[in-house]
Amino acid sequence: MTVPNGEGLELGRPWIEDLRWHRDQYRQSRFQWSGSEALLAATEFTHGRQDFTSLMDLRELNQGRRAATEYAAVCQRAFGEAVRQARRSICPTSWVPVSIELDSTVDDCSASSHFATWSSPADRTNTQVDRVQRIVDGLYFSNPLIRAWELKQLWDLYTAAENILEDTLIDLVVELDGHRRAQDIADAIGVFTAAGLSHRIDLQRSQRGVVGDPRRTPHQYR
Repeated sequence: MTVPNGEGLELGRPWIEDLRWHRDQYRQSRFQWSGSEALLAATEFTHGRQDFTSLMDLRELNQGRRAATEYAAVCQRAFGEAVRQARRSICPTSWVPVSIELDSTVDDCSASSHFATWSSPADRTNTQVDRVQRIVDGLYFSNPLIRAWELKQLWDLYTAAENILEDTLIDLVVELDGHRRAQDIADAIGVFTAAGLSHRIDLQRSQRGVVGDPRRTPHQYR
């Protein structure tokens, strides 16, 4: 691994070695989830409902999807705070080493750190973040890089839940098309125009496909 100037890398080397040991010891992470748990997480925002058929259901589903987005954002900010602390000691001039060790991207690490920097502590915590923080606090070896890794697993879980809700929402939009006015459907999901609605459908279909597309299957580890 080549890092510009190698600055800070030796200082953070023990943290990197501890994370690698941690991943080997716990078969990747202490906080683990499956596809069924991602679906369960999604239903946290729909009051347990999984079936939606009407325009009123679409409105409720959209509210749940927005709530999931905000919950995932809290998890992202918690990850961002930990990854920012890790970068300080590992390589303060580059996001590359940290992103590699976390199986993440430079953009995700940098953006998450930015969001954390401009948030209050209350905006970086929720029930599940607290749970993961306690897990990390109880580890024999603990450092900000390990904390970032475990919080990333939580963020990925709620991102998967958010994606499930968006898939369900767009599937219902398509089902309602032809039975309800396009503008009524757009209004139900907070889109201003029918053209915006069409763009939303196209975006989801291009990224996630239709029912049965393997891209819709949640996976914890890439």
